[in-house]
Amino acid sequence: MDAMQPLLQFRSGSLTFFLQSFISLFVIVNALGNVPLFVSILERFGDAQKSAIVKKAAIIAAVTVLIVTVTGNTIFRIFGISMFAFTIAGGILLMIISVEMLLGQRTMTQSSRYDEQDTSEMEEISVIPLAIPLLAGPGAFTTAIVLYNSADTIRDRLILLGTVVLVFAISYVILANSRYVFAVLGKNGTRVARRVMGLLLLSIAVQFIIRGIFEAVSLLKL
Repeated sequence: MDAMQPLLQFRSGSLTFFLQSFISLFVIVNALGNVPLFVSILERFGDAQKSAIVKKAAIIAAVTVLIVTVTGNTIFRIFGISMFAFTIAGGILLMIISVEMLLGQRTMTQSSRYDEQDTSEMEEISVIPLAIPLLAGPGAFTTAIVLYNSADTIRDRLILLGTVVLVFAISYVILANSRYVFAVLGKNGTRVARRVMGLLLLSIAVQFIIRGIFEAVSLLKL
């Protein structure tokens, strides 16, 4: 039994990190909350075109988040940014987003001046505004970078990268079927889901801020 304890603790730690990563990213990507927007933007396209557009948007968003996540530390070193400062700033950003979600407002980090009637090009719609900033916005970048730097092992970092892919794959399934999801949830259902996810995100934001403050205090004591 004693020999199995380290293995159980290892699995438990990895599972906890996966759950934290998945919930954080799924909430901030907010595929369910974006369903009405996607329905509105893609309403003039056929079903096959909608599926292709959403698929491309999800792939672009996932690849962008993966690149930013892995290169985040290099960017910090270039600009001399401390990780604890970014963690606190990220927590504040997520807190603002979560409060907007709880109040039923469209988050400013996901808003866009883009008008879907300005172009008929599917490629442009896939990139802006669907992939960026609706799916992969500042909140998603911040969350992924903070989680990547809080990972204790290479295994956890690989778990995070896999979680990014999983979140956007699930988001694709949800948004590719956005018309049916919206029909099931309706306006009230999407509002309730948005507020529940906002509350979860607020808890995560507070945790980020506390972690950043703790890291800053620890460094000052050295």
